[in-house]
Amino acid sequence: MKKLKFILIFFIALQSCKQKNVHETIRKAPLPEITITHPYIDDISETEEINGQVVFLNKTTIVAPIAGYVTLARVKLNDNISKGKLVYKIQTKESRALQEANALPNKNFGIINVYPPATGYVSNLNIPDAGVFVNEGTPMLNIIKNTDLAIRVNAPFALSELLKKQKHIKVTLPNNEIKTAYFYKATPTVDAVSQTQNILFKLDKYSPLPENLNVLIKIPVLEKKNSILISKDAVLANETQDEFWVMKVNNDSLAIKIPIKKGIENNGKVAILEPKLSLEDKIVKKGAYGLADSTKVKIIK
Repeated sequence: MKKLKFILIFFIALQSCKQKNVHETIRKAPLPEITITHPYIDDISETEEINGQVVFLNKTTIVAPIAGYVTLARVKLNDNISKGKLVYKIQTKESRALQEANALPNKNFGIINVYPPATGYVSNLNIPDAGVFVNEGTPMLNIIKNTDLAIRVNAPFALSELLKKQKHIKVTLPNNEIKTAYFYKATPTVDAVSQTQNILFKLDKYSPLPENLNVLIKIPVLEKKNSILISKDAVLANETQDEFWVMKVNNDSLAIKIPIKKGIENNGKVAILEPKLSLEDKIVKKGAYGLADSTKVKIIK
C-alpha cells in the first residue's frame, strides 16, 4: 500500500514538472518583430505616362542661288556653323567661260558667295566638295538650330485639353535623368485614324539633347491636396486585391487589423480614404505579412 502511494505521488510530481516545462516554453516563445510608421499629410497625384520624342523646330535648307560651278566648299557634316559664315562659292557659267578665255575683268567677277541664314549644325551635306556643277535651287546642305528643341507628344485628343494646361511636367530621359517642361503649342489637326494630336512642350531650361531621343512624360490627371497618406509597404491585400487593410499597434504591443479604403497610389505612398487615421497612429510597416488580427508583437527600431 505504501509502495502504491509512493508511485502515485511520483507520477503526480512528474506530470506537474511536464506542465511547468510546457508553460515555460509558451512564455518564452518570441514575439513577432515589427517596424512601424505613421500616417502623414501631403499632396498626391495620379499620373498618366505618355511617350514623347525630341524634335528640332528650326530646320533650314541652303540651296544653290544660281546655276554654276562650286569653287569653294568650306563645311563638313555635323559642323556647328554660324549665321553669316561663308560656306560656298559658286562661279557662273559665264564667268567660267571668260576665265577659260583669260578675259575675266577681275577674279571676283561672276562669283557668288553662299552664307547660312541661321546658326546651327550641319545635319545633311549634299555638296561636300568643290568642283561640281549645281543647278539653281539644288539643296546643298541642311542646318538644324539645335537650341530650338521641343518634346513632341502624340496624345489622344481626350487628353489634349489637360496637356495644354501643364506648366510644369516631368520628362524622364532614357538614363533616368528628369527634366521639367511646359506646354508650348499644339498642331491644329488630329490624325484621321488614331484621333491623336501632336502636342509640343519646351524644356524649362535648355539642355543639349539629340533629335529623335525617346522620352517619357508623366501627366498628372488627378491631384488631391492635404491627403492622409501611408507608406505602400504598410498596406496589405487579399489574393484578389479587392480588400485592403493595415495593422495598427495598440499599447505598443497588440497589432489590430484595420480594413481601409484606398485612394490614389503613387511613388510608394497610398492615400487612405477610410477610416480617418490619426497622425499618431502606429502602423506596422515591416513584419505585417501573415499577422493575424490581435497578435502580440514587439516593436524594433
